[in-house]
Amino acid sequence: MKILLMLFVAMSLMAADETPPGTISVEVIIFSGRRNPAWQLQDTNALEKLRLKLKDLPEAFSQEPVRWSTLGFKGFIIRNADTRGLPAQIRVYEGVVKTDHGQAAKYLKDLTYFEQSLIDESKKQALEPAVREAIAKYESDRKAAR
Repeated sequence: MKILLMLFVAMSLMAADETPPGTISVEVIIFSGRRNPAWQLQDTNALEKLRLKLKDLPEAFSQEPVRWSTLGFKGFIIRNADTRGLPAQIRVYEGVVKTDHGQAAKYLKDLTYFEQSLIDESKKQALEPAVREAIAKYESDRKAAR
């Protein structure tokens, strides 16, 4: 129990810019004014599938929707993906994979279901209940909208 508590504290304190070199981290975009929860990506199979198909994914839209900037759960950011031949930072939300930023940003349809793999992996993490509930509600809403 003590080890789990220490692991939870260490993971919750890990800032996005403190990701150890060579590791791929996943950050839940949810909070404003405090650090978002993050963890080290364990299963890289879905990331490899995304890498293989990234150049073939169709465009979802050309500009980031305003709703992507509102408060609450807003997807995941993958950091250090460049260690796997992908852009260094990738955002995944609403079935869209965002690569790069600013004028170079691309918004691609997630036909690889990478977002779902991140949702599934989040269920295995020591996330606080409010974060778990937000991700579960998002997953439920996405499935209902299909």
